[in-house]
Amino acid sequence: MKKIALIIFLIILIPFANLFGLEHPGLFLSPKGVKEIRASLGKYPNFDKSVNELKAIADQALKEKIEVPVPKDGGGGYTHEKHKNNYYEMNAVGTLYQLTGNEKYAQFVRNMLMKYAALYPTLGLHPVIKSEARGKIFWQTLNDAVWLVHAANAYDCVYNFIAESDRTLIENNLFKPMAEFLSNGNESNYETFNKMHNHGTWSLAAVGMIGYVMNDKDLIDKALYGSKKDGNTGFIRQLNVLFSPDGYYTEGPYYQRYALWPFVTFAQAIQNHQPELKIFSYRDSILQKAVITSIQCAYNGKFFFLNDALPKTYKTQELVYAVDIAYKNNPNQKQLLDIAAQQGTFFVSDAGLITARALLQKQTKPFDFHSVLLRDGKNGDKGGLAILRDGRDDNQTCLTFKATSHGLSHGHYDKLSIVLYDNGNCILPDYGAVRFLNIEPKNGGGYTKENHSWAVQTIAHNTVTVDEKSDFNGDFKISSANHSDILYSDFSNPNAQVISGSENNAYNGVEMQRTSAMIRTKELEFPIILDIFRVKSTESHTLDFPFYYYGQEVMTDFNYSKNTTELKPLGTKNGYQHLWFEATGKTDKPTACFTFVNGTRFYSITTLTNPESELILTRIGANDPNFNLRNDPCFMVRQPNATKHTFVSVIEPHGLYDLSREVTSDFETNIKGLELLNDNEDFSAVKVLMKDGSSFLFITTNKEFGQNIKRTIELNGNTINFTGNYYFTKINNE
Repeated sequence: MKKIALIIFLIILIPFANLFGLEHPGLFLSPKGVKEIRASLGKYPNFDKSVNELKAIADQALKEKIEVPVPKDGGGGYTHEKHKNNYYEMNAVGTLYQLTGNEKYAQFVRNMLMKYAALYPTLGLHPVIKSEARGKIFWQTLNDAVWLVHAANAYDCVYNFIAESDRTLIENNLFKPMAEFLSNGNESNYETFNKMHNHGTWSLAAVGMIGYVMNDKDLIDKALYGSKKDGNTGFIRQLNVLFSPDGYYTEGPYYQRYALWPFVTFAQAIQNHQPELKIFSYRDSILQKAVITSIQCAYNGKFFFLNDALPKTYKTQELVYAVDIAYKNNPNQKQLLDIAAQQGTFFVSDAGLITARALLQKQTKPFDFHSVLLRDGKNGDKGGLAILRDGRDDNQTCLTFKATSHGLSHGHYDKLSIVLYDNGNCILPDYGAVRFLNIEPKNGGGYTKENHSWAVQTIAHNTVTVDEKSDFNGDFKISSANHSDILYSDFSNPNAQVISGSENNAYNGVEMQRTSAMIRTKELEFPIILDIFRVKSTESHTLDFPFYYYGQEVMTDFNYSKNTTELKPLGTKNGYQHLWFEATGKTDKPTACFTFVNGTRFYSITTLTNPESELILTRIGANDPNFNLRNDPCFMVRQPNATKHTFVSVIEPHGLYDLSREVTSDFETNIKGLELLNDNEDFSAVKVLMKDGSSFLFITTNKEFGQNIKRTIELNGNTINFTGNYYFTKINNE
């Protein structure tokens, strides 16, 4: 009878044992995958290169003494970097054990984990107090979670090598307490673990992965469904909340790149252990969309600078992982192979091998970088990011138009801002973040105070600032409760791609609407940007409209007075205190033109003016005692005492500046003038006149948007009928 009961118990137990991963390795490598990788060595050169790079890290680690110092330093300090290096080494060494079977690698991981198991119970909170969510090994729990993700993979790879008694010690003294600390160690950690934020994603992934390796169902369920296991928080909830239906991550491209790392790696672990969850098909394949969208948010391989951002490309480790894992789980996405080829390296895993094999079989299709509107918000109803493109590769012109929600804690007060790329370069930039990652003398590698006093402020962006104040008065809670709106987008005509958005909550009683069109005509060598920014209020305001640019000023068609012996800040707060007031000018003409050179091309900003318009030249860097800020220049249009004003501007690439051949041509703008023919609640109509005698007319509707609505407008005695949201045509000159 006892024997029958035992058999029944084992029959019940076996499915759960298999389900939660008693087979090792099982996170990113599988026993089958290991055999295939061993058999493939020598067949796929770039994959071999990735293996050899990992082997070099592993072999060097074996030559060094294992050190697990008592944590004391912030980012960039010795102990921080040592523990960071340790998890990279463990990850590499564990993988090499699987690929070679050489026990020296497994012994190294075992020895290091034993040292951590001895250290961890002695640790309190990290001594560096810069975060509410302090870690134990690192200054913030985020880094502890990243450590655990890597350590979980290393442990998974050597699990069967380590004696059961040692596994018990390592799990009881290190992994289980660490998982408990990350998920419930204190109020702040509990909040982070259950938060809709990339820090939460890392904590969930760390706890879930080590849960799979240890076959701990409780940890796995908490990671998937939150601390209460009710689905109101946790990884599945994050998939529902943090990505829009288009796969846009609310914190912006820079943090989408970073967040994808735990999202896709944990998803791969889930797929391996609980395939019935169909995680890569979940929510209309949201993770697959997120990977494609992340790559789409790049120009010339570099991610757009939006919100808190630093220079990153899609060749970073996290995107290598994301591309390989996404392709493994949807091999129909052949365009991902184009990105994998550009990356030139692979995640040494089952996914990396599959991607490398497909590349060698020449299954690649070019990645489709195209104009697109990426909706923001979990339901796609909180504005969006528009990307307008013309051309391909280095010759491409690209405009980003940001009308999103705030972007969580990494968001900026930059409603309706634009960034322009052209000729392989950033032309009109977004500042991004004031941070020197892992450079300890620069605020320990964290965000400097200027990130708040400058980078997040409205005046730091290419959009309108009202009365020298930031959107929502710089109040995070109020900004987070609101979002801009996309009024319409239309990229169907390659000669006139248009995006229009509005923001009516950033300033009390002020309504703003911006319409940007990327226009190509045969009379111009390169596409231009026509920008119409309407501001309306019942009260009088000072409106500042900056164009930050990379390059060197060449000329203007207006006179200005430059401060050559003494500089003063433009203002005292809200970012104005960081702008040097370099020059000011006026013009008696209906337009002003500012020209600068960037790379091999000239750029002119031609903007509509009136007698009250002030033309200001500024440069970042005032009130910056530690030289934390870049010294980017800016051309600003100030409109004082305005209740209703429409800024109309054309941003035009033109000419050639070739130092190698000492050739300069067409350094003057081709734009002769701008005329705002109509501007009311129904329509704004702009005529752009060019120096060769040609001209074109652009009309945008300002209300009742719809692609099939028939419109009628009277201009200068002529009736114009059109269908849709805008009208663009060549016109006969008078």
